[in-house]
Amino acid sequence: MNGRDSVVFDGAEYPVSVVFSPKRRTIGLTVKADGEVVLRVPENASREEALSFAQSKAEWIVKHLERFSRREIPHRGYADGDVISFFGKEYVIRRAAGRCVSARFAEDAGDEAESRSRVLLLTVPEDFSADEAEEACRSAVMYLFRREGTRRLKPFAEKYAALCGVPVPQVRVRHQERKWGCCTPKNGIIINVNVLLGPVFVIEYLAAHEVCHLRFRNHQQEFWAEVSRVMPEYREAERVLKEEGWKWVF
Repeated sequence: MNGRDSVVFDGAEYPVSVVFSPKRRTIGLTVKADGEVVLRVPENASREEALSFAQSKAEWIVKHLERFSRREIPHRGYADGDVISFFGKEYVIRRAAGRCVSARFAEDAGDEAESRSRVLLLTVPEDFSADEAEEACRSAVMYLFRREGTRRLKPFAEKYAALCGVPVPQVRVRHQERKWGCCTPKNGIIINVNVLLGPVFVIEYLAAHEVCHLRFRNHQQEFWAEVSRVMPEYREAERVLKEEGWKWVF
């Protein structure tokens, strides 16, 4: 039965979420960037055995929790002149008053083609309060990223579906709090919109990762062997995702 328990270190108690899974063969321990400690346990293991394992790793758990607690999640600005990244390229935000809220990509009109910069055009009604305007901008930009991201992710889905020998999945982009990606029961894949703020090779890795799950719906050796086969350089993308991904926020 899944539930919450805890480990103790230096007199302090730290909550642990225990998740039993029929697919797991070994006990796995994860400390997430949001501070959640997750203990994933084979279905035939006992809760006592799992918690004993977690307790043996208590110092490691606290070390990672302290490292994550020192992180200052960046605040995303949508003012005129702010910069935002999309598929590895930086866009300068140009914000103006408009009759409605809108966001679209464009190019600055310059005298020289090489002088043009990538631009994200934002419009917001003048009668919006500062808080209303910020939330409207955030929603509009996220919608733009989801729409354009879906289109740009499709070639990756096609590429890795061919390499894995699976049907090309439907690609959807959503904002997810805890997952970078996942599969759907009907063989689709969902990619977290936040990753579109990162480098292209990380975005491609997420697509490859989820397509590989259409063959192997686990994180066992056979799955990672498939990821390595279709994308040999995946470990660098995994490293960047773990070390830098917490910065990619809207």
